[in-house]
Amino acid sequence: VDTELPSWGPSERPKAVRSPEPAEVLALLDAARVAEVRVAVLIRLVAATGMRRGEACAVRWNDLDVKAGTVMIDEGVVSTPDGAEARQPKTRSSTRNVALDKVTLSELAELRREQEALARSCDLKLTPDSFVFSFEAGGEIPAHPDSISHVFAKVRSKAKVAPDVHLHSLRHFHATQIDSVISEAQKQVRLGWSTVQMARHYTDGVAEEDRRAADHIGLLLAAKPRKRSKKASAAS
Repeated sequence: VDTELPSWGPSERPKAVRSPEPAEVLALLDAARVAEVRVAVLIRLVAATGMRRGEACAVRWNDLDVKAGTVMIDEGVVSTPDGAEARQPKTRSSTRNVALDKVTLSELAELRREQEALARSCDLKLTPDSFVFSFEAGGEIPAHPDSISHVFAKVRSKAKVAPDVHLHSLRHFHATQIDSVISEAQKQVRLGWSTVQMARHYTDGVAEEDRRAADHIGLLLAAKPRKRSKKASAAS
């Protein structure tokens, strides 16, 4: 039996995700710091690494290697009938160890101090397996990806950033900004793309290229956001 692949007209095709401008990302970070520290650090981590929303929600404290300046991405949070659940990825390429810039590491350290204080106030203890961005004292339950997206939308509104910028847009931002500093193979490894093929066999845990990508993004996110012109604000 002959079968035909479905075809869509231009109006039916999914819209391409826009990579936000650096000024937009900086505005988001500024607005998030006022709203909620853990959300601000999560947004920073996604922008700094290009990790997926579910991967960020699944990061545990023992995934961070402060001395090496890296984070291990080996789980993703998914929605189940029983709530948010951390699971291992289906593809090998999604598991990866990526470099972090110094400011991101510093903000994570500050968040840990706050999470430890919260746990102590509830007679609980933060463990190495605790989820970094959990909203529960003690961090036993991961943040739900949909809840994070909901909070992100509020931050975006406060930052006066265009509504076509979503949390996933920061992954596109990261991919766009590191284009000029690392090879395509290393970019595939850093972002956990399944098309990496043999590139992983020739890449150490954290290659010099990957460290260069982390430092490049760190400098970019350290810049002060430029004020948007009235004309630009009206257009958005």
